[in-house]
Amino acid sequence: MTLPLEGLRVVDFSWIIAGPFTTLWLATMGAEVIKVESSVHTDLTRRLPPFVDGVDGVERSGLHHGLNMSKKSCTIDLRTERGQELALDLVRQSDVVVENFAYGQMERFNLGYDRLREAKPDILFLTSAGLGKTGPHRQYVTFGPPLVALTGLASITGYEGERPERSIGGVWADHLSGMTACLHLLAALEHRERTGEGQLLEYSMAEAVMAQLPEAYIDFTANGRVWSPSGNRDTVFAPHGFYPCTGDDRWVAIAVETDAAWASLCQLMPRADWGDDPDLATAQGRRERAAELDQEMAAWSRIQDAEALAAALQALGIAAASASNSRRLLADEQLRARGFFVEIDHPEVGRRELSGLPWKISDAEPRIEAPPLLGADTLWVMTELLGMDDAEFATLVADGILV
Repeated sequence: MTLPLEGLRVVDFSWIIAGPFTTLWLATMGAEVIKVESSVHTDLTRRLPPFVDGVDGVERSGLHHGLNMSKKSCTIDLRTERGQELALDLVRQSDVVVENFAYGQMERFNLGYDRLREAKPDILFLTSAGLGKTGPHRQYVTFGPPLVALTGLASITGYEGERPERSIGGVWADHLSGMTACLHLLAALEHRERTGEGQLLEYSMAEAVMAQLPEAYIDFTANGRVWSPSGNRDTVFAPHGFYPCTGDDRWVAIAVETDAAWASLCQLMPRADWGDDPDLATAQGRRERAAELDQEMAAWSRIQDAEALAAALQALGIAAASASNSRRLLADEQLRARGFFVEIDHPEVGRRELSGLPWKISDAEPRIEAPPLLGADTLWVMTELLGMDDAEFATLVADGILV
């Protein structure tokens, strides 16, 4: 069985995380993704840690590897007129263009949507920015952590009575935006399949994050309440939180979702007094005494093994899991059984394991190939795809246009 996007060609001008994460999904689904980059001003992720074996270099970033598997790399200096012409020739041979530069950068490269559409009327042009490409703040510079603040996510993240957290671990906004953009593009592909029409697809990273926070906004519009940090407690379920276990920094997450689950927890602990207490028979009553319950549960869990306790709770139908980290996740039997981690054989750093993507289809496996070396496919793109002769190619390399 062929992969769903085989035969689709994508010109990928994007960089850093959000855009490359979008095209990573497309590449693993079978699309031919040609990453247009430069050795003069490399993709930032090529220069960001973690570096394999602690040795930095543009081919050694684990972050770059994870975002750019299964793609090709073509180096073009887009600041030059000839470089722009070559990029336009490449667009004529392609189906999709993806970019996430700052506002106006593609226009400064003379590669804005109007020019691309003139060259390829049915092109799908996916463009994104932190706050979108329209509106009074379209030129704002943003990255993942500031977006956590701007969208209000920081205002509800943290512990009760303490300052909001500026980060929730990693550049969550970028990856979320990348997946959102992929969905956006797949819908446009379906539209073009039916109508033959190309489209300009524009989205905002901030809006992608805000769309995941409906409860806070709805509660304000409906009830005038402004949410604030509440730690790991839930607005409905109780008890609900992380509880310490034996060992160094070992924790178990427990979410009691029903009154029946509460009764089972009381039997396991055992706390017959809790089970017999009518004030604790409902989630509302347990929420009102959440501080007391959390303190007592922490004292009980502190002498338990995290994995064993999680297993005992799961056996009773209570949602629970031990808090993991990268080392434990790489050894996780569930993830291993499902083949989530993938191995690549990189020309410079050798065999390494990377995170896969959470999708599977019957009778076909995602395309997993090593991320490309910088400019590894420039010769193929220019001579095989665009029909350039060897003499012109050598001249353009010497002139610094294909760099």
